[in-house]
Amino acid sequence: MNKLAKFLTLEASHKQQVRFLMLVISVMYFYNFSVNDIWTPNESFYAESVREMFESGNFLDIQYNYEPRYNKPPLTYWLIAASSSVFGLNEFGIRLPMILLTLGSVWLTYLLGKKFFGEKGGIYSMLMMAVSVQLMAVKQYASPEVPLTFFFTLTLYYFIRAYTENKSLYYHLSYIALGLTVLTKGYPYIVIIGGIIGLFVLIDSRFSPKVILQKVSKMKLLTGIPIVLIIGMSWVIYMYISFGNDFWEIFQRETFDRAFTRNEKSMRPFFYLEVMSWTILPYSLAFFMAVGYYIFNFKRAKKEVIFALSWLMVMFVIFTAAKGKIPTYFIQAHPAMVLIITSLLVSQNSFNKLFSKIWSISFLFPAGLISIASFTLVYYLELNVLMYSIPILLFAVLTICIKRSNSFNSLLIAIPFWAALFIYFQVGYHLSSLEDFRPYDIIGSTINSHTEIEIETPILIEATLIHNIPFYAKRKALRDKTVSEIQNFDGSTLALVRSDSFTQLYGFETLWSGWIYDFPSESQFAKFIIACLEAEKGDMAKFEKYYLVFRNDSDHHKEMSNLHLEQYLN
Repeated sequence: MNKLAKFLTLEASHKQQVRFLMLVISVMYFYNFSVNDIWTPNESFYAESVREMFESGNFLDIQYNYEPRYNKPPLTYWLIAASSSVFGLNEFGIRLPMILLTLGSVWLTYLLGKKFFGEKGGIYSMLMMAVSVQLMAVKQYASPEVPLTFFFTLTLYYFIRAYTENKSLYYHLSYIALGLTVLTKGYPYIVIIGGIIGLFVLIDSRFSPKVILQKVSKMKLLTGIPIVLIIGMSWVIYMYISFGNDFWEIFQRETFDRAFTRNEKSMRPFFYLEVMSWTILPYSLAFFMAVGYYIFNFKRAKKEVIFALSWLMVMFVIFTAAKGKIPTYFIQAHPAMVLIITSLLVSQNSFNKLFSKIWSISFLFPAGLISIASFTLVYYLELNVLMYSIPILLFAVLTICIKRSNSFNSLLIAIPFWAALFIYFQVGYHLSSLEDFRPYDIIGSTINSHTEIEIETPILIEATLIHNIPFYAKRKALRDKTVSEIQNFDGSTLALVRSDSFTQLYGFETLWSGWIYDFPSESQFAKFIIACLEAEKGDMAKFEKYYLVFRNDSDHHKEMSNLHLEQYLN
């Protein structure tokens, strides 16, 4: 019990503590990560594009639904393809790189915290990063956010090592990582990371031109910039040579224009303040306390704090000014945010009583709410009654932490961490039940089990595009079709139609029928869960009854011949 208590209170020997925590975090990340069908819409783009890569054998010209997809650079696709080549083109193989790179981002945050603030600082940073709510939301979602976070953090990790240790190797590794960052999300990230480094060097040099030139001269720019461009822009150059302006216009719109152009609707100066208020929960309140402290005590900020503040400030300013505003854009700021909190935790500054009390509450109050929510969640999600053992076990863990801890700072980190971890387990447990309302793999297996349906036969979808249908059906989907277009489609016809249109079709065989979510994107996860809970109680307002139907080409010709014969006789 004493040994377990030390692990729970973060007081075991450093190496053992780190191994234990990484094992716990890994188990949590891998738990039920592949149980769900591919999510729509964004994950579908990457899953289906990789499937078409394998089908065509072409891993350079990215396509989705058999049409060019120029929107994003290829590294995320390639990572998924590499995993799928080993583990199969399935949910496990597609999502595995995301889990591994999320763990990699957590590890890099630990390394940064350890470098700046010692062993305890590394552990504190690791735990805050690991359970930050938005990272947990995307950790198993096949999209560029997780690879971008990893390579973005890797770039700055190697930079700060090169900067503080004066080693050329680390500068070159930083440039390689920056090239991979660009290959993940586009060349605007040269501007973003360059801005972070530039602001940090300016402040650290106290704005002295002579000192700035000295520091910049050590950065190996003459070799570094070509490394970044060769790695990051090689695919862009290839695509421009191959497809010209057709590629460039779309790529430019999805990268530079989306990031740096503005319009009236984009001027929402408080958007990312709102995001910061929840994105690293349960530590968001502590983050605002730490930032407030350093605003009023900036002269006390050491080099490592200035680095983290520069990281945060540049991202905040650029993305606030940008046209596109999505919460996931700010995940790359998570390491900076937790480093700012860690710096205040491990500092030897003496706070006044009021600040100390509020500082403690900023950690413990969210943890208390999460602990209460842990009981509520079992009831609200209608989980198995045995799941009440989870919050009971949580309270046992928290009791051990409170009674056995010898470090108040460790307690402030450990209590929210364990509270968050346990509630994430409950959410992970609930993921499998959502599949009752996600029949996409069933639709795909139904189609592909009918040998009379040729692979060249597209699937026509009425009034919309269900984005993961091409992946599961293994064929092109034709979207926004009307009942008339489906009825009069030439040749063998495979279609997915709504219930009110189904009765208007004739000559079709019904292969499957069931409910499909017909409201906002499934990526609005909370809304989707609520819709599923309502559906379990019989309220299908946010779902639509669909029918999968098929008409054989020979049957169609026979019907048309009979119709023409009737018209002739009449």
